[in-house]
Amino acid sequence: MINKTRYLIIVLLLICCSTLSYAMEIKKEVIASIPDEIVFAKLVGLRVYKNQAFVMASNGSFLTIDLVKGDVSSRKIKSAKVVDFDISDGKMLYLNDQGMICGNLPSKCPKGPYDSCRIDVCDQGAILSGGDNAFFLPNNATSTFVLPGFLMILPFNNGFVWKMSLNKEKNWELNIYDCFGNLMGKGFRFNKSFNPSNIEIGPKGIDGELVVSSKEGKKRTLVLIGTNGRMFWKIDGPEKVCSRDIAFGNMGELLFLEKNQDGKVVLSRWKFATPEG
Repeated sequence: MINKTRYLIIVLLLICCSTLSYAMEIKKEVIASIPDEIVFAKLVGLRVYKNQAFVMASNGSFLTIDLVKGDVSSRKIKSAKVVDFDISDGKMLYLNDQGMICGNLPSKCPKGPYDSCRIDVCDQGAILSGGDNAFFLPNNATSTFVLPGFLMILPFNNGFVWKMSLNKEKNWELNIYDCFGNLMGKGFRFNKSFNPSNIEIGPKGIDGELVVSSKEGKKRTLVLIGTNGRMFWKIDGPEKVCSRDIAFGNMGELLFLEKNQDGKVVLSRWKFATPEG
């Protein structure tokens, strides 16, 4: 029942955003405030597992936030500097500043070092990216598969990954590959006028849809691209406070780490609403 409800919310959200974008309003709800000691330790980002959000700082301090009740608890992992992290079966998996993978990892899995600054867990294993090449670590792997030239890459469902790159015509495009680098389908081609800075991909939605974040002039823009090649919405995003400041909640809602009017970092929930009339 929960999965059906969640799917219905996603479908309604995408329909409303794609057909009524001119009438959209966004309502923001603060879930929790992020303590200054976490912010000052340099935020790494935000991840979600089931009904919990995880907010990590580079010194290994992290918060667990109940997305329903708003309850906050804090913990710390013993590590060198944390560069990026994800949640694997409810447990922490992270990349440190030595390029080593730490945390919830099978004992025989190659732990690195890797020339990477991003780690993303998927149902088939994990993807490391951010260097000249990406690396795929299958579940229970004893070796690593190299994806040459895969710079911006994000796994989603059933062994598929998004890759964003410039094509021969120097247009940005998103395509779908498998975890071994084989092209599986065309995704979305941005128009020639799309030439922003600070392009980032992620997070992924429940059904594989992808958020693309970029800077167009002084404004940060977010777009949502579906696996069917459609752009569902385009909105203005908040000022970035860390590398991974966006996530999808377990019901498909957008979550942000952002600054409030007082300049304090909060975890907020964005809800799309269509005004009456």
